[in-house]
Amino acid sequence: MNIRLRIATPQDAQLIHDTYGHYVLTSTATFNEVNSSVEARAEEIRSQLELYPWLIAEDETGRYLGYACAEAFRPQTGYRYFAELTIFLAPDAPRRSGIGRRLYQALLPCLARQGFRQVVAVITSTNEGSLALHRSFGFTEATRLVRSGYKHGQWLTAVWMVKQLNSFDPSPAPITPFCQCRVEMEARLAALNAEA
Repeated sequence: MNIRLRIATPQDAQLIHDTYGHYVLTSTATFNEVNSSVEARAEEIRSQLELYPWLIAEDETGRYLGYACAEAFRPQTGYRYFAELTIFLAPDAPRRSGIGRRLYQALLPCLARQGFRQVVAVITSTNEGSLALHRSFGFTEATRLVRSGYKHGQWLTAVWMVKQLNSFDPSPAPITPFCQCRVEMEARLAALNAEA
């Protein structure tokens, strides 16, 4: 499959809303039990793109396959060098076809160039596919929050997987906002898409 990547826009809110909503309703991949509105998702994308990359995967026909993004780990400014990742595939996207790998091949280097020191992915312990994907990119398990969530009649364990992107300088430079490196990212995506 030819997987093409592009930067998300607020116009992708319906696709992202529907994808995330599928997992909210049918799975334990997210502990959320309520999906936000399409309007709220559009505003989230608009505001998050100032600092963080959001990516869309499509096939060669333009069919939407999934998305990946980064966002603030916590609102306190002391966490500004640490980002949390989200990745979800469209419900009808083929599994084990390299979509998640392709998204991370673009997302992780971008976050490293922006100056983030670490990223974290919070994954349900039963989600073996996601755990394997993250391990393949060098993520390691930081901790398990045993039975920290309850959804669909079961207690769930959250696995926090982390990856170091840059060294821990005593005086790190400020994070480069995504809006300032968007042109570079578009060029990188064009190169990745040409390889596909």
